[in-house]
Amino acid sequence: MSTPNAPLADTTNTSDTSPAAATDELAKMRVELENMKGLVAGFTKKNRKGKGKKRKRNADASTSDNENDAPASNRPKKSTPPEHEQDFASHGRIIMRFIGPYESIEEIIHHGLKVDTSLLDDEMDESIQFRRLTESWTILHQKFAGLHSLLLANHKNLELIQSISRQITFGMEGARSDDSGTLKPRVVGWSDEDLGPNSKIILMPAISKATCLSDPKVFALILPLEFKNNPDYPDPLALYNAGKLAITSLQYPCFLYPFDQLNDESALDTALSGPVMLRCAKAIMMGPSAALQGDGYHIGKAGIASIIGLKTFTPRVIAYIACQVRFNLSNQQFWNKMDGDFDYEEFFWLIVELFEKDAEFAAKTIALYNRVVLGHSAGLATARTPTASSAPVINNMDRLRAARDARLAAAASSSSSV
Repeated sequence: MSTPNAPLADTTNTSDTSPAAATDELAKMRVELENMKGLVAGFTKKNRKGKGKKRKRNADASTSDNENDAPASNRPKKSTPPEHEQDFASHGRIIMRFIGPYESIEEIIHHGLKVDTSLLDDEMDESIQFRRLTESWTILHQKFAGLHSLLLANHKNLELIQSISRQITFGMEGARSDDSGTLKPRVVGWSDEDLGPNSKIILMPAISKATCLSDPKVFALILPLEFKNNPDYPDPLALYNAGKLAITSLQYPCFLYPFDQLNDESALDTALSGPVMLRCAKAIMMGPSAALQGDGYHIGKAGIASIIGLKTFTPRVIAYIACQVRFNLSNQQFWNKMDGDFDYEEFFWLIVELFEKDAEFAAKTIALYNRVVLGHSAGLATARTPTASSAPVINNMDRLRAARDARLAAAASSSSSV
């Protein structure tokens, strides 16, 4: 019996303790236990779906401190059909050279889905940012069959979109690092003017953190053309080290030009045709052994160009190479958007704008890279697979044959009229 003054007197020993009541209570508990077993089994089955498949490490897995930013692959998928489960990181490795090194894949996908599902206002935004995002969306989904329809069918599935974006970004970062690994030990050696197919360069295991600040040869490549041989800046390296000369991403560095280029109007025509740029383009797309060889040279398979399906160079591909060269000549050890006053993303678009502002320059420059790297000025698609709209090629034998047929027809006509 409970004590009247006990703290739990109003709740303790107040239930029915008869045998019948105990039996009923036990039955209720058994029913509740069975229900809980069913819930646990269903939950476990849902979360164990796909177990046994090896999961690749996510790009954000080692850097995210926010629980909400955890890799999507570590959370149960809610509505993604099993047949759509694939490795999008490989897509990222392909798309990075086409789309740009600093593009936000998740932003591009959300933008593209808004455009394609008519969720934007009827009056489309005419800003440069809108146009660039729309172009990026087109490049992204046209490169991979089925990706467009998958994203449209799941445009409300934010978890799926985040998962795909993370995987693509992870692949992009891996490809970007691989290309840097190709250029970092070699780019300085390729900056000599007199190099030929048999030239040997000294590989640098790692560029010093102070390289561009202390090496005149490297600094001369990073130096904006406007400061080259400029009497107002007799010693630009000393001025730079003293903090009296700023190098920004709105200036065109000397490595974009031929070695003897002066700061005059001819620079408008020679931008991006510098030997360092072309050698690095060949190294990235065809392999480092091709850098000093003839046009279109490669050993065995056609390197990265073949793997990613590069048929012709584009403004973005060339701008990406320029960013790689600038990074690997700098004192940066890790990819960041900013290097002091230098904004790599801004520099990327500065290069792209060169093509947008001058159609003649664009056609000439793209033809140059196609010829030097791929071996065909018109690109591999046009050179090897003529389109249906292409004009037929008339060679000398065709002309002679046509003349002969016309002569025979005329002779036959004159003889029949006699």
